[in-house]
Amino acid sequence: MNFQPLDQETIEEIKRRLVKTYHPQEIYLLEPQREDSIDVNILVVVDGQDIEHYDLMTAGHKALIGVKIAKNILVYTKEEFAAYCQDPSTLSYSIKRYGKCIYARA
Repeated sequence: MNFQPLDQETIEEIKRRLVKTYHPQEIYLLEPQREDSIDVNILVVVDGQDIEHYDLMTAGHKALIGVKIAKNILVYTKEEFAAYCQDPSTLSYSIKRYGKCIYARA
């Protein structure tokens, strides 16, 4: 199965729904980099110090019901993301380096 790049309308819908759900600082999107992969990786940077990652990731999946894409959603605080994106062994590093920021709070 080959992945088709997301169109701008789909990206805007993802952004709209996730902003409504999280009121985030940033949202990053990394589309598949290999032919055998179909999952879109979405990373959301939120305010807060002590967050329940599982609950927040579940909220993101619920927010994107009906958007027909295979997805992985990561939710981190600004501090967590700053640390993780420095480590080349993490998905956060790949998302920061190769993905695109589709939303940044002014």
